[in-house]
Amino acid sequence: MGEQMTALKFEDQELPDLDEYASLAEKFIPGRQAIFAIVEASLLELVPKGPANILVAGAGGGEEILRLGSNNPDWSFVGFDTHPPMVELARRRLVETPVGARARVEAVTIEELEDRDFDAATCVLTAHFVPDDGAKLAFFKAMHLRLKPGAPLAIVDGVGVAGDPETELLRRIWMRHAVLKGVAEETAARNADNFKKVAVVSAEREEELLKGAGFERLTPIFRGLAIKGWLAFA
Repeated sequence: MGEQMTALKFEDQELPDLDEYASLAEKFIPGRQAIFAIVEASLLELVPKGPANILVAGAGGGEEILRLGSNNPDWSFVGFDTHPPMVELARRRLVETPVGARARVEAVTIEELEDRDFDAATCVLTAHFVPDDGAKLAFFKAMHLRLKPGAPLAIVDGVGVAGDPETELLRRIWMRHAVLKGVAEETAARNADNFKKVAVVSAEREEELLKGAGFERLTPIFRGLAIKGWLAFA
């Protein structure tokens, strides 16, 4: 746990106007569209045909539910997020779409969520806000507990080691990528600096924690700078 970065809660960041959050995230996060496409393709391959109930961690904003639900009318969603303004944004966006009738987003922690027996789960750019002081392992265990045996978790997370030259290089490239996408340099620098404060761990440590929570058959599905994604099976 010595390699963890300083814990920074999502809401402690300098956030843009929430209604602009999705469009700005598209500029900040390398391969964001590819991440959602790969997660959707993974679930299409792994989730049985017909009705399926999907758990979405960090569902505030509603972006993930909208993307996964729009083309998959048999899927229903339960999302949770600990930041109430983001939950309200998700509800506001979802209610205006057909997906909204198949989705519920709650302002709770995973431990407070009563639902069980999900057919699959997603955790996209969320777990790296959970510190590796026992809380991250508990978070993964709680996710595992709510999945059916053998059900897939698609997890995409920031990874890195504080002060490591490779991690710092990727952080600087992250900033330049945002500038190339049209973000002001000062804004991009602040966003990249947040990476120093978020509780990311190395990819190896992330895999260790997932296995410790009971997940098996970890399969890499994405890598973009300091972001890595896996499939893990309950």
